[in-house]
Amino acid sequence: CLMWMLLKGAKVPSFSNPVGFFFYYCAVGLAVSFFSPEKLTALYWGGAYLAPVLVVWIVLSGEDILERMRKVLFVNYAASFLIFMLLLPDIYGYGFRGKMRFMFYELPFGLGEMRANGVARFALVLFIISGVRLLSQKNVWRYLWAVPLILSTYTLMQTQSRTALLGLVVAGVLMVYIMGLRWQFLFLGPAAAYVLWRAGFQERGHGSLERLVNLTGRQLTWQQAVVEIKKSPFLGWGFHADRILLDSQHMHNSYLHAMLHGGIVGLVFFAAAVFSIWYVILKENVLKRIKKADEVNRPFLIESVLIIGFLSSRSLFESTAAFFGVDLLLFIPAAAYIYVWAKRQ
Repeated sequence: CLMWMLLKGAKVPSFSNPVGFFFYYCAVGLAVSFFSPEKLTALYWGGAYLAPVLVVWIVLSGEDILERMRKVLFVNYAASFLIFMLLLPDIYGYGFRGKMRFMFYELPFGLGEMRANGVARFALVLFIISGVRLLSQKNVWRYLWAVPLILSTYTLMQTQSRTALLGLVVAGVLMVYIMGLRWQFLFLGPAAAYVLWRAGFQERGHGSLERLVNLTGRQLTWQQAVVEIKKSPFLGWGFHADRILLDSQHMHNSYLHAMLHGGIVGLVFFAAAVFSIWYVILKENVLKRIKKADEVNRPFLIESVLIIGFLSSRSLFESTAAFFGVDLLLFIPAAAYIYVWAKRQ
């Protein structure tokens, strides 16, 4: 990517869009990684973080940007569908066993394993895509989307992931606001409410709201992170710092994670990346203008807004897009697509 940009003379990312802020957040983290207790590990993860940023940067530097961004989004969708399909044997085999958050789901062919929370993330992405396509398309084939919609709903109930259930609420509210009141919501609304009640309140919270909102030890990790942040408050400790400095613990908060990586400077760039896309959505009145988008762009736009809504809602309880992972791969293309469409119309 770097060689291509040098040969083509691509412009340096600006502060006018989320991709630019992600780039500078990454640049700070990479620079500080040279001072990490484990430099090679930190630089490796910093390079991994930079990769999707550069891919989207290249697309934004070329022509036919919206068309190419749709292809990037399609690749994300296809990968999410494939991974979900590979998880189906374990999803079917587990059924409902109580404390599913402690379960691991095995991917075939030695591809590794995934916690229930990670599986729920793919399930909600599949739920969003299936729901939007089912409601947007006008031909008889749209009803085929009911199959992945049902499978993803079952998985959301099975995994009992609170951040995914929170994302379901956010995505649902955004979908109704964008699409307006439709007769299909008379069925989808009660179904979503049942999922929230059964998986969230009854199974995960055991009928107790206090247990449902319990942070399950996250606050202890946050306290440990603050101690390390105070040792290098302005520039942080570089990428993968939570695993290196906190005995391999995961941060479970995007903004503390960003601060541990890049200090106050990195946090400013990261927070700007997340909030700038919402600023564009609100300033450009994207939620209402989507209705007037052409049939090619409209479903991708709705899906992108819903996915960003889901990922933003979990940023306080998961390290969404603050390190290299699935959330980053989903967030950056969706944010870039919305930004380009909003500014071009």
